[in-house]
Amino acid sequence: MSAVSLDIEYTSPRNRLTNAFRLLWAIPHLIIVSALSRLAQMLGLVQWFIVVFTGKRNRSLWDLSRGCIDWEVRAYAYAGMMYDTYPNFGFEKKDEPVAFVLDWDDAPANRLSVGLRLIYAIPAILLMILVAIAAIFVGIGTWFAILFTGNQPRGMFDFLLKAQRYGSRVSAYLYLLTDTYPKYA
Repeated sequence: MSAVSLDIEYTSPRNRLTNAFRLLWAIPHLIIVSALSRLAQMLGLVQWFIVVFTGKRNRSLWDLSRGCIDWEVRAYAYAGMMYDTYPNFGFEKKDEPVAFVLDWDDAPANRLSVGLRLIYAIPAILLMILVAIAAIFVGIGTWFAILFTGNQPRGMFDFLLKAQRYGSRVSAYLYLLTDTYPKYA
């Protein structure tokens, strides 16, 4: 299976007004993404049974789960002050400077890897929790930086991008969209 790729275009200067009220404006997306995340988890469970018993992924379930992660990435990147364009309500992106790539692969899935996925994913989940906690503090710092200077420091942007990228890789791995183990890079 193919690996997850995520890139967000760095822009400077940033809009102080939209960043000042970012979390308020992101609430509708965060509510929808929360529901879609639960849907993707249920689809992952169904996909788990399908893969363990047949050795193949269901393409329709895969496409819907991939769409959920794509929307999740765009919503969290917007809420995390990664870009200023308001995200589209839907599974396809419009003007957002976000490039999320996860391609379908017809190769048969590894039944053992899928069967033991939750056990294999424990180290990645623990690392994701630590990275997410750090990203919250960096996000708060970047909010103040944009609010006062109108620019996002490149180091903060790069860390938040890596955190977003790692989170999307862990989600894709847990939702059985890929057999590639998530790496922080």
